[in-house]
Amino acid sequence: MSQSELALTVGVARSAVAQWERKDGAKPTTDNMGKIALATAVSFEWLATGRGGRWIGGDDETPAMMLNFYAQCGLEERLLIAFRSLRSPEQQPLVDFVEAMTDRS
Repeated sequence: MSQSELALTVGVARSAVAQWERKDGAKPTTDNMGKIALATAVSFEWLATGRGGRWIGGDDETPAMMLNFYAQCGLEERLLIAFRSLRSPEQQPLVDFVEAMTDRS
């Protein structure tokens, strides 16, 4: 779901959604968080706290965020965005290259 689609569904400006996605940005109100949960079919508790099942009616106990799977700085974020913009066949050589660089000890 795009920022614009979520903003329209929740009834806020797209810039508000962009702020919610920023690490140091504004947080949604409880009312808006409820609307986000409904729009994305995730449980309110999971969205607000990271506890409980992720999906509405689901039984999984997925934590809200596994930090190893998210960019932890601006440089990693840029790399991840660029990587995701590549087609699948273009991704493998890049992964091989980066892994080879880490093996140079």
